[in-house]
Amino acid sequence: MTGNFSRYSCRLGIAEFFKEAILMVGFRRVLFWLVAVIVYWRCARWFLFYAAPIYVDGGGPSATFYWGHHLTPTLSEWDGDLRTQMLLLYPYWIAASIITILGCGLTTLLARRWRPVRWRLFLVSSVVTLASLFLVEAVSDAGTALHIWRGPAIYLGTDMALAFLKVMVPMSLLAGILALVRDRLNA
Repeated sequence: MTGNFSRYSCRLGIAEFFKEAILMVGFRRVLFWLVAVIVYWRCARWFLFYAAPIYVDGGGPSATFYWGHHLTPTLSEWDGDLRTQMLLLYPYWIAASIITILGCGLTTLLARRWRPVRWRLFLVSSVVTLASLFLVEAVSDAGTALHIWRGPAIYLGTDMALAFLKVMVPMSLLAGILALVRDRLNA
């Protein structure tokens, strides 16, 4: 079966192959995942901005969530330069993408593999997402402690622990809800 599928996919163009793959998987499932990933990413970004906002005062903006050199531009640089604004926003976008990959990707793969009963699906998905977020944060803190990069730390200090929990817990609960909705649509 795999050999025929790959021979078949080689004969088709890339666009036709994806069109056939979408039709095989089902438009409803593809649409569900497209909407779910976008909503999950936007929620993660919103919770990151809520937990660690960019403060703008008379001297200029200051991001509380960053990796690398802590960028502190002046107010005129912030207003006039799009590149400076992007440099402050990149860590939020990257972290939201990592949270989305863990919450929508890894959790879904592990839930499919473990096949928990329906009444435990929410709990398993939420706990797996929370544990994977804590693991990613531990890796980030290890990089900070080993001076590979500079950034906020949850395990090395308590100042950012509450901010990270404000992101991790709601996103884990959202991953559990997402797993229940996915299971309901597949049933």
